[in-house]
Amino acid sequence: MEQEVTEDGVSIADVFRTVKRRMGYILGAAVLFAVAVALILAFAVNPTLATYSMDFRFVFPSDSFIYPDGSPFFYQDITSREFLSAAKNSSEAFSGIDVDKMYRNGDIEIEAETSTENDVTVYTGRYTVKVKGAYFKKSTQAEEFIGAVAHAPIDRMRAMAEETDYTTKEEIFNNAPFEERIALLTQEKENLLGVYDRWIAIYSATYAVKVKDAEYRLKDCRDSVTALFGESVRENLNDELEGLGGYYGGDLDAYRSELLREYGQNRTEIGDILTALGGTAVTYAGVSTIATQNIGLSERLTELFDRNRDIAGWLGITVVEENGETTILTDPAKGTLNQENIDAFADRLSEELQKLNGEAKRLTDVVSSIYSSGMSVRFDAQKVSSSGGTGVIIGAVIAFVGGLIIGIVVAYIVESNRKKNAPNKGDGD
Repeated sequence: MEQEVTEDGVSIADVFRTVKRRMGYILGAAVLFAVAVALILAFAVNPTLATYSMDFRFVFPSDSFIYPDGSPFFYQDITSREFLSAAKNSSEAFSGIDVDKMYRNGDIEIEAETSTENDVTVYTGRYTVKVKGAYFKKSTQAEEFIGAVAHAPIDRMRAMAEETDYTTKEEIFNNAPFEERIALLTQEKENLLGVYDRWIAIYSATYAVKVKDAEYRLKDCRDSVTALFGESVRENLNDELEGLGGYYGGDLDAYRSELLREYGQNRTEIGDILTALGGTAVTYAGVSTIATQNIGLSERLTELFDRNRDIAGWLGITVVEENGETTILTDPAKGTLNQENIDAFADRLSEELQKLNGEAKRLTDVVSSIYSSGMSVRFDAQKVSSSGGTGVIIGAVIAFVGGLIIGIVVAYIVESNRKKNAPNKGDGD
């Protein structure tokens, strides 16, 4: 029984006949539509919806995750605004990436791998950075950017190693009293040896580093420090300082006047003690706190004689007795406490500082070389992993089916309109 077709009705037989007649066009249109949808998903939609991730490990030159200046390294800083900006500025290819928005919206994150050893959780040094794909034109740009993010801490550490200053500041040194300058020299040498000892403990004494086109063993560098400012040099400087009367700097004339005043007071006290020891009962200032037994007075007398002998040597003192009067004369040229000797001593100290600071600068080069060769990042894979978005194959299949349906409808409408507008030739085509 033939189906009747109303003016607005649709005959299934006509639909099949249209599909049969226009199958090539319908299939072609559906395929083209499916391909277009697949391309849009793959290169336009998915990159904005996907999350890219890469796994990597840091190789530190020491067992402790620290910066060259000793400050701790926190892996969370890798995705900080500062490091993201550094990564962006590392290449012109990243100029269009909005790292401020990425940071504000939390569209980039980092995870640290941990392991448990003896019920203690420790970081393994392996990290995963994840970032939303909407910020990148293609996956290769994401790969390069995550790589730059991972290298940002390394660049920071290497730059910090180059800038770490182990020297003693000359301004601070020259403004310190002589005794403290000797202490600073001692401390500087100990600091330098301590840094070398830490690196030798990590590597070995024979570990070679390259410094300005020359290669040195860590032991060689440490030995160079050991040879400077030795015990004999320090003892000689202390002896010279003793010859300067403990002068600490400042107004030399005022210091000499104070010593001369002390010398006179000591002479008076010596006279009082001699009187006391001779059996004469007297009251004398300056000995009131000393025991009145002879042994106590004798010890004090020896102390005062020794002190005045030293002061006389420092000031070049000559005591003149004439007509029952005593005159104390000083001659800086005969004494050890004079400007010439002070300047020479200061120069000696500065020479020792320059030697140690020279080794301190070489230590900076050594540590920089260690961080340059011993600090790196290693990626588990050179390509990013992608998650999220829409499956391209599934999307293409759905698009193909949808394209078939749309193609059939469009073909039927076109065919129907053609028949309506064509001259009536009967029931046949």
